Amino acid sequence: MSKYTKRPVLNDEVCVHMMSRVVQKRFLIDEDGMGEMRRILRTQAAFAGLDVITFCFLKNHFHILVHLDPEKARGAVSDEELIRRFRALYGSKRSPSLGVDAEELEAVFERHEERAETLRRKMLARMGDVSVFMKELKTRFTFWYNETYHTVGTFWAERFRSVLVEPGSLALKAVAAYIDLNAVRAGLAETPQGYRFCGLGEAAVGETRAQGAYAWLVRGGRGRSPGIIAERAAYADYVDHVNRIVERLHKERTVRLSAGAGKKDADQDCIVEESAVNYGYTGAGGAVGTATWIDRLCAADGPFGFLRSAKAKALSSVADSEIYAVKRPAQSSGAVRERMT
Repeated sequence: MSKYTKRPVLNDEVCVHMMSRVVQKRFLIDEDGMGEMRRILRTQAAFAGLDVITFCFLKNHFHILVHLDPEKARGAVSDEELIRRFRALYGSKRSPSLGVDAEELEAVFERHEERAETLRRKMLARMGDVSVFMKELKTRFTFWYNETYHTVGTFWAERFRSVLVEPGSLALKAVAAYIDLNAVRAGLAETPQGYRFCGLGEAAVGETRAQGAYAWLVRGGRGRSPGIIAERAAYADYVDHVNRIVERLHKERTVRLSAGAGKKDADQDCIVEESAVNYGYTGAGGAVGTATWIDRLCAADGPFGFLRSAKAKALSSVADSEIYAVKRPAQSSGAVRERMT
């Protein structure tokens, strides 16, 4: 379970940015491993009822951004949908934890057997929960890695870190771009589109599911697809947004290096369009979004409940909307809001 975000709060739709590193920060994930991580991500998300917005897999860590709608993930889920999710994860194989394969599960539901309700409860308990999702994703990859490379033991350095992101906000677009730009900042590709193991790289080769996720993001996370033309236009809008940041990143890096700046200064992370630096919210755990959403989050029961007494602070705006952030200080029981510029 995440050290900072045990479960999404508010009982509303929420997006979650999750990150985890390889043990001892070692560079152990090769291209075969990244391909397997991508496969596991897609099947695990389909089972859990989560929508993958974007991701980036690197040799020693990964980032994933998902959208969680509690009603879709674990609300009124039909038996047919449970069977579909089961097949997405296990295919024709038998589930060790449930003790059935897809055909047997379907038969149990059709015959209304006594164990049907138990199976439903066990499956739903694993859905719509980012902690369970990440635990299963990382465990499955560890099993694959140890079997493939004939090793044993722990693969990951930590459980995972997570940040809540407001759906439909400028913050969501900024965080998605931050994730897609990981390979560019690491010097692995000139553009995210040229890196195979990130969401934008997947979308660039025609993966319609990935393109649709970006179009949904640009539309503000509202409603169904308005049509193919509108979807393509929304996806193109996100690509233009990222390309502008890439151009600025390359220019800033060139200037800093030519001026004799150190590597740390040259590789600072851009998270918003106005070239503001990432102030470390991923390291501390927290949330980003509009002021109203952050206030609501801090007033709710859950991991950020201790922020109820926090007073609002005047924060700078970014582009045409506001981005606020809240994080847990490393050595304090209190909390602070910090601007993203």
